[in-house]
Amino acid sequence: MSIDTVISLTNAPPTSSLACHERGTWSRAPQNNDASLLCRKLRGLRAMVAVLECDSVARAARMLHLSQSAVARSISDIEAELGFPLFHRSGRGLIPNAAGQRLGVRATRALAELANGYREAFAATASQADGGARAASRFAAVVAPQQLTSFIAVAELGSGPLAATRLQCSQPTIQRNLDQLEDLIGIKLFRRTPRGTRLTDEAQALLGPVKRALAELAIAEDELAPFGGRQQGTVIVAALPLSSGFLLPKAIDSLLHKSPYLTVTVVDGTYEALVRQLRQADVDMIVGALRANDVPADIRQEALFEDHLSVVARADHPCLTMGREPTLAELAQYGWVSPLPCTPARGVFERVFRAEGLALPQTQVHASSSPVVRGLLLSSDRLALLSPVQITSELRTGELAVVPVALQHARRAIGLATRRDGLLSPAAEQLLDELRALAPTVQHPN
Repeated sequence: MSIDTVISLTNAPPTSSLACHERGTWSRAPQNNDASLLCRKLRGLRAMVAVLECDSVARAARMLHLSQSAVARSISDIEAELGFPLFHRSGRGLIPNAAGQRLGVRATRALAELANGYREAFAATASQADGGARAASRFAAVVAPQQLTSFIAVAELGSGPLAATRLQCSQPTIQRNLDQLEDLIGIKLFRRTPRGTRLTDEAQALLGPVKRALAELAIAEDELAPFGGRQQGTVIVAALPLSSGFLLPKAIDSLLHKSPYLTVTVVDGTYEALVRQLRQADVDMIVGALRANDVPADIRQEALFEDHLSVVARADHPCLTMGREPTLAELAQYGWVSPLPCTPARGVFERVFRAEGLALPQTQVHASSSPVVRGLLLSSDRLALLSPVQITSELRTGELAVVPVALQHARRAIGLATRRDGLLSPAAEQLLDELRALAPTVQHPN
């Protein structure tokens, strides 16, 4: 399991602190028993979506097998909690206003994710039970919020007691919620092992859609805040090594200067771990080096600029005191810090040497952490292939230097990745705009 660094940034009063902590993964799911307002009102949202789909309270009531008064009361309860109306009342019935339309989009997407999760769970099993559209819709219509939050907590923590601590409830409550969820879906979701509670394949298939459903509701609350006279918003961005040093901080600074009420959380980790979190909507986007191959079909990549890598060494490295420019063949005789396998930087590393007809240099150290690579370069005669923008301060102070050797095929694309079927929050869209605006200004130091 990778260790990811998580940093929360907000343009808050001076007394607030910068939260930086490490964990195996980052989760957008509720971290306590205080589920979001809209998550608690999941049953009412089903009634609201039905009214929007049927364009009639009466038809929605028939579809849900409820009375018209029950449907209308469910919507009124949500409005009372939010503190503003979602519909215009008229002789023609309930007409959604702007807030109602906005919430309708998110609620529809959330319920669709829950139904999709049910179908995917059944697709992962050999069971012949009903995993069709009607059963999936029924699951989305009746599953309880506490069942979903308990499921996510145990899935992430691997332990009923730890889940109970997170959600601030008793372990029997967690167990009851899980038992009810398994009874409702009709599939075994957990395996008890000596090392803790583990998800079955069916539960793994269900987890992503459930987390995406709750993310839709969390984003909806941010989108609805202005209708209640408030401004709020959250964006969670995953940073691969290159982006975290220069492009992303500038974009965040610009974003918070324009929208000081926003909160930004930055998560870093391996590409594989971050893609998993992106697909589960735990993060909104990934910023960094783009993959040329093996990009999941549900992930969209957007290039922001082209970066070129250079050979870097400590300022008094022997290769810089030869009185002439060294050749790549000569540099290959030194020890190297090579990028991690299956990364864009590693692809560039291999292409550079093969373009000169050279075998890859012997490497004892493989690293993608910029601080670690810098430390290794400063304390030895090792060389590394880095982007000069990653070491701007070291180049400026003269600690490190770019070795003057011509390289072929030393370029890679830097950009961002988002979910292809995702609908970004306004805050995430704003950060995207900042990244796009800043990308053309990126300059490599001389």
